[in-house]
Amino acid sequence: MIKQIKKYLFLPENNKLVSNFFSLSVLQVAGLILPLLVFPYLILVLGVEKFGLIIYAQAIMSYFVVFTDYGFNLSATRDISININNKKKIADIFNTVFFTKIILLLFSFIILIFILFIFKSLQSELLLYFSSFFIVIGQSLFPIWFFQGVEKMKFITYLNIIAKIIFTGLIFLLIKEPSDYIYANLFLGLGTIISSIISVYVLYKNYNIKIILPSFKQIESEIKNGFHILLSSFSINIYLNTNIIILSFFVNPLIIGYYSIAEKIMLILRQLLSVFSQVIYPHICKLVQKSHSQLILFYKKIYIPFLIVIILLSILLYLLADMIVLLLTNTNNLDIVNLVKLIAFVPIIVCLNIPAYQTLLAYDMRKSYSFILSLGSLVSVILNFLLSYYFQAIGTCISIIITEALITLGLYLVLEFKNKNYSLFTLKNI
Repeated sequence: MIKQIKKYLFLPENNKLVSNFFSLSVLQVAGLILPLLVFPYLILVLGVEKFGLIIYAQAIMSYFVVFTDYGFNLSATRDISININNKKKIADIFNTVFFTKIILLLFSFIILIFILFIFKSLQSELLLYFSSFFIVIGQSLFPIWFFQGVEKMKFITYLNIIAKIIFTGLIFLLIKEPSDYIYANLFLGLGTIISSIISVYVLYKNYNIKIILPSFKQIESEIKNGFHILLSSFSINIYLNTNIIILSFFVNPLIIGYYSIAEKIMLILRQLLSVFSQVIYPHICKLVQKSHSQLILFYKKIYIPFLIVIILLSILLYLLADMIVLLLTNTNNLDIVNLVKLIAFVPIIVCLNIPAYQTLLAYDMRKSYSFILSLGSLVSVILNFLLSYYFQAIGTCISIIITEALITLGLYLVLEFKNKNYSLFTLKNI
C-alpha cells in the first residue's frame, strides 16, 4: 500500500499537491510548537481565569471573522482554481473579494460597537474586546483564499510563520503581569496584519495584481454568490465557538479556563485536518471537471492513509493526555485531563466528513452543504444549553461529539441519497 501511495503521490501532475502539503505541514509544525511555548506562559503569568477571558473574547471575534471571510476561502478559492490560466479574471476576482471584505470589516466594527453598547455585561472589558478586533482586521486582509486557489501554499506558510513569530515575540516581551491580558489578542492581530501587508506585495510582485476598485455590481454579485457558504461558515462557527459562550452562562471563569485549555489541545490536532482540506480542495475542484471516477480514485489513494494517521494521533492524544496537560499547564489537573480524553477522538469524526463536504462544494451544491451545517448548528446550540446546564464542561464536550457525528452522517446522506450521481460508494462510479 505504501509503495502504491508513493507512486501515486510522485506522479508529475501531483508534484504540486505534495509540495503544497509539505508547505502547510511546515506551517502546522510551527503552529504546534509556538502555542506550546505561548499557552503555558500566558497561563502562568495571567492565570487560568484571565486566559479564559482571552479565549472568550476570541470566541466573540470569531463571528466577525466568519462574517468578513464570507465563505471566500471556499467560493473564491474554487473560482480562482478553475480560472488559474486567466490572469485578468483572477485579478478581477482578487479585487472584488478584497474590497468586499473591507466593506464587511467596516460593517463588523459598527456591529461590535452596537453589541458592546447593548450588553452591559461586556462593558467591563471594553479594552479587551476592542483590542481583540485586531484579530478580525488581520484575518480579513490576509488573502489565504488566493494562495489556495493558485495552489501556492508556500506563501501561506511563510507569511503565517512571520505572523506567529511576531505574536510570540510580543507576548514574551510585553506581557509580564495579569493586567497585561488585554494585549494578548491585540498582538495576535498585529502579527497577522503585518503578514497581510507583506502578502499584498507578494501578489503584486508574483502575479502582477494591482489593487483596483471594482464596480458595485461586482461586489453585489460576490455577496449573492457567497451567501450560502456564509450560512454554512456561520453554522460551523456556531458549533465550534458558541460552546464557550453558552458554557459561560452556567460556570465561573475558572471552568471556562479549564475547558479552553482542553479545547485548544484538541484543536492543535484538528488543525491537521484544515491543512489537508486546504491542500486537496483546489485539486478536487479540477478533478470534478474531468470525471467522477478520478475523484474517487484520488480519495482512495490520498484520503484513506490520512484518515489512518488521524486515528493513530487521536489515540496518542488520549493516552498521553496527562503528560500533555502537565507540559502545558505545569499541573496535574484531572478536570482538564478528563476533558482532553473526552474530546480526543473528535478529529476522527471530523476527518470522516472531509470527502463528503468537499465533493458537495466542488460540484457547487452549496445549498445542501449549508442546510446540513445549519441544522447541525441548531442541534449544537440546543445540546449545549441542555448538557452544559446539567454537566457543565463535560456536557459541552459531549455536545461537540454528538454534533460532529450528526453533521458527518447528514453530509453523506445528502450526497448518497439526494445526489446519487456523485456517490462516493457506488461501485459503478469506481
